[in-house]
Amino acid sequence: MWSAIKWVFRTLARVLNAIRLFITALFLLGIIAFAVLLFSGEDEATILPEKAALTLEIAGPILEQAAITSPKQLAEKWFSGDNTPAPMTLSQIKEALNNARHDDRIEALVLQLHNMSESSITKLDEVGGAIEQFKTSGKPVYAIGDNYSQGQYYLAAHADEILLNPAGAVTLQGLGVYRLHYKAAFERFNITPHVFRVGTYKSFVEPYLRNDMSEESRQDTQLWLGQLWQHYQNNVATLRDIPSDHISPSKAQLLQRFAAVNGNPAQYALEQGLVDRLANRYQMQAAIAELVGWNSQTKQYMSIDTSTYLNHTPSTTKSAPAVGLITASGAIMTADTATPNSMNDAHISKLIEQARHDDNIQSLVLRVDSPGGSAFAAEQIRNSLLRFKESGKPLVVSMGSTAASGGYWIAADADKIYAAPTTLTGSIGVFGLFLTFEDALKKLGLNTDGVGTTDFVGAGLTTGLPDHAKQMIQMSVENIYQQFVTLVAQGRDMSPEQVEQVAQGHVWTGEMAKELGLVDELGNLDDALAAAAELANLGEFSVKEVTLPMSAKEKLLAQFMGDSNVLSHWITTVLPTALRPAAEQIQQEANTLSQFNDVHGQYVLCVPCQAF
Repeated sequence: MWSAIKWVFRTLARVLNAIRLFITALFLLGIIAFAVLLFSGEDEATILPEKAALTLEIAGPILEQAAITSPKQLAEKWFSGDNTPAPMTLSQIKEALNNARHDDRIEALVLQLHNMSESSITKLDEVGGAIEQFKTSGKPVYAIGDNYSQGQYYLAAHADEILLNPAGAVTLQGLGVYRLHYKAAFERFNITPHVFRVGTYKSFVEPYLRNDMSEESRQDTQLWLGQLWQHYQNNVATLRDIPSDHISPSKAQLLQRFAAVNGNPAQYALEQGLVDRLANRYQMQAAIAELVGWNSQTKQYMSIDTSTYLNHTPSTTKSAPAVGLITASGAIMTADTATPNSMNDAHISKLIEQARHDDNIQSLVLRVDSPGGSAFAAEQIRNSLLRFKESGKPLVVSMGSTAASGGYWIAADADKIYAAPTTLTGSIGVFGLFLTFEDALKKLGLNTDGVGTTDFVGAGLTTGLPDHAKQMIQMSVENIYQQFVTLVAQGRDMSPEQVEQVAQGHVWTGEMAKELGLVDELGNLDDALAAAAELANLGEFSVKEVTLPMSAKEKLLAQFMGDSNVLSHWITTVLPTALRPAAEQIQQEANTLSQFNDVHGQYVLCVPCQAF
């Protein structure tokens, strides 16, 4: 009897707890739904002002393809009072600037870049080109900011007038590649790295074997870094009509000039011609309002933000034959569905197959922005591209910021390859990496023992790798390297010996790659699209982005999981600003390691390229 009473009360408690959890879940869903309505519900009745400045505020990185913003993220954004606009894609920015160039209501362009994170020079050049096109309308361009980082200033240099807060600064430091090295730490904690590679300049594995950068890696990296930095200086010097030593002075010049302005960074920027005027925030607003008028409600110049402008200037669609466009961005990994910041082989292959069967698509442009990744996954994508070419439709590759290692693996067979002068490509090399912990476990008194039927069982994290296993892995890595060299030779109509001269893990800029025969032309995505249309003998053509409908499961995960990168959120919201650079470097290393999912542990990846 007593046990029955206890069972009743336990059951009742469970039912009440379930009801409580259900009500709580409904409440949270209600909040999320409210946030969705609040943020995604554009006011259709909004009328654009007859006279305004288009404000281009770039927040975060410039994306190759749009990211999915979940209700969870929207709710967090609303509750935190964060008014920062969502990151935009390169195509969205270019579309807005092109439309505004022909729009009589838009009388000026204002660049607000304080929330823009460092982006590659290649992407900034494309945005800069769109700004220069806007300027052909005769409408002025202003850049306003409290401070300008190196990337922000590179875009601001396109403005007719750059305004800087008197308490601010322009920070131009140069370019560099710095990585953590683990050899001493591995020795201290008795971790055994097993590294296999082909390519003298395939430097990814160095931090696991050394405490510093090798001379070969130093020379190779310095070569392409120097070219990118020279490109930066030349562009800014031309745009601002100032000597290059005002952009990158020597130590002596910098100290002398900085002392002359009593250590005032804003005054230094003004006297070096980096900016045109020092103005506080109100003065900046007033300067633009003189041209476009003052909005008494918002207490700022008459402005329209880019996302609102795009919502009210819909793109025109053409019925002409199409050039297909597939964006392949991120590390190359093995997976069935699309995930953020990665290029999954099965998903990309499905897109390629869809383009092959689409009768309206007459040719295809593959936009590659990837440092590489899994050798196995790269080969699956390449096979899909070869199958596409069998249809007789032309294939053109447009390289973005990076198309190196595995990114070049999938590009090599294209009928034509376009790269920007600052694209990082090449890095034709292969490596394998395994960490084992047998010595560390022995220190703790833990030993692995057992029996197996052959000499090839038992090797692993707790037992290490025997010599015969190491030899097999090295031979397999060498085989993948030979495959890489062979496919490049066939795709680029070169001899294996010619490929070897530019391989060995060497990283090249797009400009160098063209001279070496690794790419055909220097140009951006628009140039590649035009070339694809020409190869298909099309006159007028439309651009059709190739996408797959999301499954119910993918939609649910995308909408309710949101951004699961807890570490990134912690770095940007919790950690003190002074500690963030170190934490971001650790996060970058962690993100790199998370990309290692090749079934054979073999990678065609250029890690230094990921930062550029």
